[in-house]
Formats: sequence, structure tokens, C-alpha cells
Amino acid sequence: MPSTNANLDVRNFPSNGSDGYTNTTASNNAVYSYMYSGGNDGAGGMEVRVNSGTATLNLSLDDDNNRYSIDAVSFLDDTGNQLTWRGNAPANGVITDANTVEETAHYKVRVADTTAGCTFQCDPVISNERDPPKGLIRHTH
Repeated sequence: MPSTNANLDVRNFPSNGSDGYTNTTASNNAVYSYMYSGGNDGAGGMEVRVNSGTATLNLSLDDDNNRYSIDAVSFLDDTGNQLTWRGNAPANGVITDANTVEETAHYKVRVADTTAGCTFQCDPVISNERDPPKGLIRHTH
């Protein structure tokens, strides 16, 4: 069973565009920024060889002051119904990929800011591919 770890770092201010963070607009119209690290692509994504066994992505939200929590996780383009989410605590959980069909899908993490009383989306990629570069297969939604 392939397994990998990913981290999500969020900030309550916009990125300047050169620091690796992506800007996103929250439900209160404030601009936040986020950056994924880890995963087997280095950017919070997961690439696995299709039919190589069930794969898991252990996701952790970096939050030193307990301001943020994972509010919800949803999937886009998961046409083969490969992905499921199981939250373990306010700041972590596991995405399980059945990995039985080739597809490219995305997971979206909705983060809640308890201080500002708003939510915002953070969107990386999971992919399962037949012949990826360097022997990896991507599974994305």
C-alpha cells in the first residue's frame, strides 16, 4: 500500500507571488494564502501507479496557534469514485485512493479560520496514470 504525507500551511494575508504560496479569497472576502508541501510530488499531491494497491495521503494542517481547522475535504473529477476522506482531528486526516482505475482528480480542503469566522479553499492534485514520467502514475480527480 503506497503511503505519503502532505502538509498544508495557511496564512491570513496574501502572497507576493514569489514565495511559493497561492492566494485564495475567503468567505469574508479577505485574501489568504496557502502552500502544500510533501506528498510524493513535493506539492501535496499524490502520484501512484494504477493497480499498485490502495494508496493513502496523510494530510496535516500546519497550525501553531490552533486558529485553523480542516472544515471539509471534497473531490473533483473523481469519475472512478476512487477517493475518500477520513478526518482524524481538526488539523489532520487521511485521503484513501482505491487506485483501481486510471484518472486525474483533485482534492479541495476547506479551511476554517476560527478567529475571523470564515472559510477558504485550498486545492492540490492527486493522479493515477498509466505511464507517468520517472515511473510514477498520477491519480487525479
